Amino acid sequence: MTRTIADLPSPPGLPALGNAHQLRISKLHSTAERWAESYGPIFRFDLGPRRVVVIDDVEAIGACVRDRPDGFRRWSEIGEDYAGTGFAGVFDAEGDDWRRSRRLVVTALNSNHLQRYFHVVRTATGRLHGRLREEVHGGGGESLDITALLTSFTVDVTSALAFGHDLNTLQRGDGELQRHIQRVFETSGRRLVKPVPYWRWVRLPADRAYDRSLAEIHRAVEGFIAQARERIARRPELREQPENFLESMLVAQELDGKFSDEEIIGNTFTLLLAGEDTTAHTMAWTTWALGALPEIQERWAIEAREVLGEGRYPDAYETIEQLRYGEAVLRESMRLKPVAPMMGLEPLHDTTICDTLIPAGTRMLLLTRRASKRSGGFGQPEEFDPDRWLEDDEGEGTRDPKNFLAFGGGPRFCPGRNLAFLESKCAMSMIARNFEIEPDERHAPDERFAFTMIPYGLRVRLRERAPSRRPASVGEPLPVA
Repeated sequence: MTRTIADLPSPPGLPALGNAHQLRISKLHSTAERWAESYGPIFRFDLGPRRVVVIDDVEAIGACVRDRPDGFRRWSEIGEDYAGTGFAGVFDAEGDDWRRSRRLVVTALNSNHLQRYFHVVRTATGRLHGRLREEVHGGGGESLDITALLTSFTVDVTSALAFGHDLNTLQRGDGELQRHIQRVFETSGRRLVKPVPYWRWVRLPADRAYDRSLAEIHRAVEGFIAQARERIARRPELREQPENFLESMLVAQELDGKFSDEEIIGNTFTLLLAGEDTTAHTMAWTTWALGALPEIQERWAIEAREVLGEGRYPDAYETIEQLRYGEAVLRESMRLKPVAPMMGLEPLHDTTICDTLIPAGTRMLLLTRRASKRSGGFGQPEEFDPDRWLEDDEGEGTRDPKNFLAFGGGPRFCPGRNLAFLESKCAMSMIARNFEIEPDERHAPDERFAFTMIPYGLRVRLRERAPSRRPASVGEPLPVA
């Protein structure tokens, strides 16, 4: 028998407020997961007048993500807020607009382009190695904020790949653009759980700071686009072999004339926004796991030494494919500490999920992390076990791949997946090869949600392993135009 949303179980709330008083954006994911233990696999809660249906069933979640973009879309609030930034792109686009943006982004991020971009990742990895050595030798044995350094690494890589601009925050320490991006990211996350979108009528100091950051980012992106057009005009060979994401999109725009400047701006910014925090936080969680599990850390160190030889970090794109155990560790980290532990969707048409009628436009929260762990597709789901991702003699692993939802699923899986693995395997194999990691238990990380899941307070101690040949490229500038 089909139920209605009103029939679903729900945590008790207050008149008018519903459950809004029980929710903080920083703990939205863990609160929803805790409620699922009592009320799942499908239940509801209220944010003032807004009702949210929560799904904690991996089969139902898989069906939803596979039916995008025709059957489901992101919460309309997310699309409206993101469109209000002036950076509309593949992340928030829906329907035919998404298909257009998707084609543009996938073309720029295909494997052939990533192979040409590898030198940027390699050089940034060398800088990160140098910065970590400075911290180890000058830190007096104190633990360090590894998340901040990894974020500088990803900002440097993504800015070079997105715009062809070398920010070099690892060496200069000048992260002004990074701070503006972070403010936009955090403000957008906080707005998700506000019962009323007050900022449409009243601008508080935090909202005015958000507006100023948006204006600064727009100025920077428009400047990068002008520089890229000048480079292409000056160097026609870039039309055949673009050197960054922006050049790839501008060439695509020239070839078919279907892409607007607004789409170019939006998708370039999306790469920078999505590629900064998500990859850095995955690596930070992985670093903590390696410190807490010495036997796994040593296995990766052995693989890194065997693959890299005397090199401090990968020196060729082909090397990345050989880091099989390292990739397994990263996948396990993403499974247990995904940067997106949940997903907000709404159906475009009336539909039935878990024997419940869900009207079109209903806000749904899909608990992708919890549902994946509970699905039965992963044996001993709470255990950190990279071996589950390695194939046995019959070519099979001990996991169900369709239940791995760290990059989403269906047609709208994350197009930056290959770039994320490229960056992570480069940087983390360098760390495993050159440093011993020890977690600072005084600063155990806290999961905090701010549009993505942040490892708040994570600190580790590093000790340098036995020295080997220092690559000559460590001090080079990023090879951008």
